[in-house]
Formats: sequence, C-alpha cells, structure tokens
Amino acid sequence: MKENFVNIIFYFTGSGNSLAIAKRIGKKVGDCNLIHVNSKLGFIKQIEADVLGFIFPIYSWGMPVMFKKFVKQINIAKSNYVFVVANYAGSIGNGLGLFQKEMIKKNIEVDAFGDIKMPSNYVIMGNSHSQNEAALVIEKANILIDNFAQKVLDRQKNLMYKVKFPGKLLTSLVYPMFAWYIAKSDKTFFFTDKCNGCGICEKICPVNNIILNENKHPVWQHHCEQCHACFHWCPQHAIEFNKKTADKNRYTHPDIKVSELF
Repeated sequence: MKENFVNIIFYFTGSGNSLAIAKRIGKKVGDCNLIHVNSKLGFIKQIEADVLGFIFPIYSWGMPVMFKKFVKQINIAKSNYVFVVANYAGSIGNGLGLFQKEMIKKNIEVDAFGDIKMPSNYVIMGNSHSQNEAALVIEKANILIDNFAQKVLDRQKNLMYKVKFPGKLLTSLVYPMFAWYIAKSDKTFFFTDKCNGCGICEKICPVNNIILNENKHPVWQHHCEQCHACFHWCPQHAIEFNKKTADKNRYTHPDIKVSELF
C-alpha cells in the first residue's frame, strides 16, 4: 500500500455502505486511493495527502471500535483538506464529535463534516430495510453524497451539526458500554444446516474474527466488531445471531460486490 497519494479516503464497512459513499466521493474528487480499515491493513507510519477523508458507520452513537483505534494511532504528517462522513440509519448522536476530538488531539482541523442516512443493517435489536425500502433510502442518500462531494472538490468548509443534549447523552452513556461488550458479543452467533462451507464469512470479516473448522464451518473468535458482515453477505443465509434473526432482512449495498471487501 502506498502511504503517499494525491487523495486518500479511509473507510470502515460491514454492509458496503461506507465503501459506496467512498467510491462516489472518490470518483468526484478524482485520483483517489480508497483504503479499507481492517485487520489486513498494516501499520501506517505517516499519512500525506492533498485531500484526506474518513468514512464510517455509526455504531451505538459512536465510531466502530476498530476505526476509533485506527484514528487514534495514525500520524497525519500533511493534508491540505480533511473531511469526515458518518453514515447512520437511526440517529447519529455525537459520533462525529468523537472523531473531531481525536483530530483536535492531533492538531488537525477538519474542514468538512458530513452525515448521510443509509439503509440499516442492524438486526440484533431491529431489522434491516427491505430491498424496496433500501432503494429509496439510497436514492435520497446519493443526492446528499454528490452534494457533499462537490463541496470537497471545491474545498469548501462544512461545519459539524450542532449536537443536542440527548445525542451527547446517548453517546456518552451507551457507546462506552457498546465498546466494552462487543468483542465477546458473538457468543450467540451460530450457523444453520444451510451452510455449505463457502468461506465468505471468513473472508468478509474485517477483524479476522471467523475461522473455518475442519468441516468448513464458521467458528467465531470473540473479537467481534458487530459490523454484521457475516450475517448479511452469507449467500446461503446460513448465519444467525439468535433465534429471532431468522426472519430478519439481509441487506448489502447493491453497488458493492462481496469481493471488494475481501
């Protein structure tokens, strides 16, 4: 991986939403290197870029734990323009505020903040959008993404939304508990007899939390990120999180191929 590039966008994704946003913005900005933040990404000594972007989904009103750790450890040596986009399905809380705090610690000014509503993939305590519902959400989202991408292209400032008290409260109370328990939250995950041992769940997991046993069945390793990639991308719908998820919708972004996330 090249550490020096004209434009760089780092993204974290489970269902493909963040990658879809990154590709759309990257196409508009041009000459852009899209980098998936996952366990395969080695240590980056320092980052130099003209435009530097960060795109992540909101998990429990905060950043994905792995992505937050990545943001904390990176060294931004030089960047002329920095932007961040958080995508969410319900409410965003103070997720962008958490990101901003990490940038402040690095003396990095964020030039543009974006928040995009995307289809949901969280099925443990809710449900994903149906295919038709997701298409409508994506249609509206693409307009917002294109508008934001134009601002990035023009190097415009775009201030972060003003976070109201309920949003700050949710982030300060719920997110720390989420970050504490997710690693071993996969203890309820299981596969059904639909599993054919294709291995996609192992390849798709961004944190190498799944290995296949001698029978080519998934075994979770208890350092989960709750991205739900294994559940949604399984072509056989053979993975369940509990007895209630069997009737839940599977969702992956229609513009993303599973092989793009390996």
